[in-house]
Amino acid sequence: MAHLSENACPLKVSRVVVRTESEIDSATWGFKDVCLLILPQTRVLDECSKPLDRTYTFIKIAANNLQGDAVLAVLGEIGDLVEALTAKENLLRYQHWIAIKRRHPITNNNHSLPHHHIGLLILTRYKASLRHTKTRVQYTYCPSCDKTTKDYGGKKHTYHEFGTLLSDVWRDTEYEAQDLTPIILRLAHLFGLDPYSELRVIDLVQTTLGDRTPIIAPNYPAQTSNDNRIQSQLVNGDCLETLRTLPTDSIDFAFTDPPYNLHKTYVGYSDDLTIVDYFNWCDQWIAEVARVLKPGRTFALLNIPLRAIRHFLYLRSVLQFQNWIVWDALSYPVRLIMPAHYVILCFSKGSPRSLPGFVRNSDEIKVNGQPKAFDALKPMAEGYCLRSDCLDRRRLLKTNDRTELTDLWWDIHRLKHNTRRVDHPTQLPPHLLYRIISVFTSPGEIVLDCFNGSGTTTLTADQLDRRYFGIEKSETYHQLAIRRHQELHDGVDPFRKANRTLTAKNSPVPRLPKQRYIVPKKVLQLEVKRIAKELSRLPTREDVIQHGKYPIELYDKYFVSWGEVCAAARTTGMTEVRTPQAFDQLEESKQLDLGLAANPSSR
Repeated sequence: MAHLSENACPLKVSRVVVRTESEIDSATWGFKDVCLLILPQTRVLDECSKPLDRTYTFIKIAANNLQGDAVLAVLGEIGDLVEALTAKENLLRYQHWIAIKRRHPITNNNHSLPHHHIGLLILTRYKASLRHTKTRVQYTYCPSCDKTTKDYGGKKHTYHEFGTLLSDVWRDTEYEAQDLTPIILRLAHLFGLDPYSELRVIDLVQTTLGDRTPIIAPNYPAQTSNDNRIQSQLVNGDCLETLRTLPTDSIDFAFTDPPYNLHKTYVGYSDDLTIVDYFNWCDQWIAEVARVLKPGRTFALLNIPLRAIRHFLYLRSVLQFQNWIVWDALSYPVRLIMPAHYVILCFSKGSPRSLPGFVRNSDEIKVNGQPKAFDALKPMAEGYCLRSDCLDRRRLLKTNDRTELTDLWWDIHRLKHNTRRVDHPTQLPPHLLYRIISVFTSPGEIVLDCFNGSGTTTLTADQLDRRYFGIEKSETYHQLAIRRHQELHDGVDPFRKANRTLTAKNSPVPRLPKQRYIVPKKVLQLEVKRIAKELSRLPTREDVIQHGKYPIELYDKYFVSWGEVCAAARTTGMTEVRTPQAFDQLEESKQLDLGLAANPSSR
């Protein structure tokens, strides 16, 4: 798939094959541009979390040698990238963990989900946010209706004609060890701006980095299960204190979406501990979850990559790695690489059992209210759209629009509309839990969530005929979960659309009150675009007062910021059907890529 980097001057690409420490020392000494280290890959899932013996040493040398505003990108397996982060110490700043789709997933019978991604770690010598070109990925089109995969609705005027901004989950290109040209070309474009002139690709694939270090987790002897004493219940209390009351080996599956320590506004507890105190606290409740988990069962922990890396290091000391699930879920749009990569770390207590969702003879329970496109165990294949008319047509034609479930999830989206939300700042979509619970448990088993919040985990477990044990410290959220469970038992969908008064907010953008628009927001934004074209620049508030057709009070009332007012003026607008202009841009981008591939040293 093509990308388009605005105003990029693609970097000169040089390649160096490194086999020894002295050679990597020479290749990185005093280098001030962009350096890509390519580490050996494995085709064995159990080895993906285990670092090569000398990864730390080679990364350490590179981190010490780079100078100026250098960028270090490391392409490798999960265990090696975690090792790279420990080797960088305070010499480099973490910027992104980019997940890149593998062309060929790695399978491990039915004990883990097929491994469908490889990591690209981006580190910098400077401390500011990552500097790079504005890069867009071309729109994809549904093979059934030939419209854009995503339905952009009434916001098409605020999008670019070529495509959307690049995110930190790359599914439009594929990792193939024998041909890394697409990834190298993207980096050459992404960093094609001052002060950089060269992308130095250092190939460590032929280097003797040693064996993959075995990670030995504690051996948990099986104890008599006491889960018959645990019936479905919601507990208002501290997670650590409550976990300590549960019997050892009593829980079939645990899921947590803990506070991320990012200063979110919760009712009843803070989200601003020191980083040392935060992870010490996390290690304590993780150890308790490991204790109460039954042998062979799974613990799944959701977090952003930077936090997940630290959790990964502790989890592998007490449990056995199973999967690093990449949930491609765009959140609030900050910076030019859109944050989409959320991690679900899956670790088992000892050797994992076969995944219940993969070995069950019967279909999973279908929940009333689920979108007709969603299937917990059979995701929609990439490229197909969610438009109702297209879905109906595909069913009528018996089109096979399903694919294998792997550890790369793109078909579950965050809650976008307030009508689906309750008054909790970090509410998860129920479909995420439908899938997780369907994969890792069977009906009748017990599911634990020690940060139950508004009850999404326990509600979905209840709907799927599992028992549940939900712990929540906040009395406010605990009572909210109780009310929603009562709705469920009364036959009311707790995830239904409803008009609610909300005070909680996850993003920093203020929430506007509900109102009737005298003039549609789209009309106002297109008016600002007209003014911008007339003035040959983005208009100010005073310009809109002077040149606009509509009262400035409407802009003040309907928009949260002047940036939103100018959203259409800053871009070209797009259409959901293929256009000759989009095709021409695609061909230009392909030619640029082909030119670089043929002559990687040209600038």
